[in-house]
Amino acid sequence: MAGALATPVNLGPERVTLSEELLHVLTSGDAVRFNELLSSSGGQLSNGHVTVNVGVGPTATTASSSCQLLGVSSNGNTALHLAASRGHAELAALICERAPSLVATRNRCLDTPLHCAAKAGSRDVAAALLARMRGAGAGADEEMALRARNRTGATALYEAVRHGRAPVVDLLMAAAPEMASLPTHDGFSPLYLAASIDELDMVRALLRPSQDGTPSPASFSGPEGRTALHVAATSTKEIAEEILSWEPVGPSLLTEVDSSGRTPLQYAVLYGSSHVVQLFLDGRTSEQLRIPDNHGLFPVHTAAMVGRSRVIDELTKRCPDYYELVDDGGRNLLHCAVQHDMAKVVRHICQNDKLEMLLNATDAEGNTPLHLAAKHGFPRIVSLLLQKTSVETGITNKDGLTAADLCRRAIAPRSLHYFLVTYLPRRLVIVL
Repeated sequence: MAGALATPVNLGPERVTLSEELLHVLTSGDAVRFNELLSSSGGQLSNGHVTVNVGVGPTATTASSSCQLLGVSSNGNTALHLAASRGHAELAALICERAPSLVATRNRCLDTPLHCAAKAGSRDVAAALLARMRGAGAGADEEMALRARNRTGATALYEAVRHGRAPVVDLLMAAAPEMASLPTHDGFSPLYLAASIDELDMVRALLRPSQDGTPSPASFSGPEGRTALHVAATSTKEIAEEILSWEPVGPSLLTEVDSSGRTPLQYAVLYGSSHVVQLFLDGRTSEQLRIPDNHGLFPVHTAAMVGRSRVIDELTKRCPDYYELVDDGGRNLLHCAVQHDMAKVVRHICQNDKLEMLLNATDAEGNTPLHLAAKHGFPRIVSLLLQKTSVETGITNKDGLTAADLCRRAIAPRSLHYFLVTYLPRRLVIVL
């Protein structure tokens, strides 16, 4: 045991610095001069295999002519990182040929050369790297590098999506589709990111089945339990359609809930277009209509709270027991509309005889919609409700109070503002 401890751990060769001349060649992409430099040094690079460990080992020294290609820049970038970052495909191919194991090295940011090519959007460099990583002689190191995450937790594919490099995304999905299954440490998948930035072509590439018909292995995960369909609900109908058509996973995402209990339909009602709402409602499941969030709010409640009358019509049409859907406080969709001062929704409900059963329903505290309108001081809504002869003004809540009683309790001392609502043959005076 003592002997093992006394043996120094091999953390790779002595860290050397790329020469200024080689740095100039790598940044300019001069392949002819690159070959001249290596020829003058004999071109022997320890059989082409090396493990470069950035940030460890002895202090950097100037590279000897025999191993200058294996040096690193001040930020830990190898020659292959530098060529890949600048899109020098010919140079990258030459480096891969002379020092193939450089494809698996990382810089201080834990980027592999493939990360650099993805960020730069160089499809040709990425193709050269993939040929080495997936070609004959490739081993475990190359396979690990293909799936590697950098310091931000991103794979090369994720970086390609983040930087809007559609050709690189297309290439990576054709050569290594398994990369789409790897989210960041924070749970962001490439698909979620592509949907969130409205990149339809990338979404299509990420979801495209392989040539043999195997479905895409893409992860749909996002932060806080959201899926790619949640974010697509706030994006475009075309992106939502692409995700829904992803078999067999897409349709099942309609009933997935995030950490707040919301389905993609809830997001569409809150933030999306009516076209996306309609798309989701035309899906294969009606279960999504009856999935409440963590506060007991159903999609129809959400629609009422944000004033989307047409959406309410669609939801109630497809959910005939809508009047039985109440939140944790026992409130129906009309209660919710009143609480959020959505007069146009209240008017819409009052004008629709099919929704009349909502008018006198009571919540867990025994309050009708009229109680809530009076309690919160919404005279316009009170007026709309009292224009319906079927609205009962004498209903008392659990405290034995009518809507008029709640008005009196809400009166500010010596208030000079009076609101008189008259609808013959009834008269209700409310002081606000």
